[in-house]
Amino acid sequence: MNANGMTGIPTLTDRYELEEALGEGAIGTVYRAWDRDLGIPVAVKIMHARLTRNTELLRRFADEASLSTRMLSPHVVKVLGLAVTEDDAPCIVYEHLVGETLAARLARVGCMSVAETADVVSQVGRALSRAHAVGVLHRDVKPDNIFLVDQPGGRTLVKLLDFGVAETMDIQGEGSDVIVGTAEYISPEVLFGTARATTRTDVYALGVVAFECLTGACPFPGDHIDDILLGVARGERTSFSVARRDVGCAVHAELEAFFDRAVAAEPADRFASAREMSEALQQIARRRHVDVRQAA
Repeated sequence: MNANGMTGIPTLTDRYELEEALGEGAIGTVYRAWDRDLGIPVAVKIMHARLTRNTELLRRFADEASLSTRMLSPHVVKVLGLAVTEDDAPCIVYEHLVGETLAARLARVGCMSVAETADVVSQVGRALSRAHAVGVLHRDVKPDNIFLVDQPGGRTLVKLLDFGVAETMDIQGEGSDVIVGTAEYISPEVLFGTARATTRTDVYALGVVAFECLTGACPFPGDHIDDILLGVARGERTSFSVARRDVGCAVHAELEAFFDRAVAAEPADRFASAREMSEALQQIARRRHVDVRQAA
């Protein structure tokens, strides 16, 4: 047994050959690696050594792997195993994905069509539906945690990443009252402490993502986070018709009504589930057959 209490978990270098770093976050760094046993590329998330004495962060890191393995969804990144470094830092081994995050895509193209957005929302919605069905709240749905996997024929497989701040719901279907995640995507009731997180907290975040996909901007504008939070508190959402003046009035009306529900301040006024939200957006895409893409 190692210092972190992990039994039977291999030392990283015994099985995995680290290659280049793919990205770094507050908790750890993700590397591309080679699995010598399986002969395949993988992604390894290694907790920062400086954090390994923090018992709460160690618990969260272990929970990330545990909760991810419960999903059993093609739209959630797969956990392939666990390891520890020679310095006893815990590692999570994920499937290696080829493509880009939704954040990178939006930075590159500006915004997406209604059909493309509906596809992303639908696939993320399936991941959230699975998570919610097994009692898990993601709590950090945002473009950085959504990965667009390249597939033959041009079809994109969408995967939800990073269950690092996810938590299990209690018997009332609620999470904790601790504020976690990224402010722009946290629902008002959680952000301002009026209610605990629920499945509609994740639905709200997905609604913000959908708005960002279609407009390239947050629905609550501001140059600083304080401005954004003030807009959320006042319910001052940017009108879709203002954000996309280049789109026809009929599309404006339908999408305005969609976002009135998707990012409603009151949880009861939102879509009841990620599935209901995705179906509503798919219906708009099918009716309109429009290509809302590059902003004018």
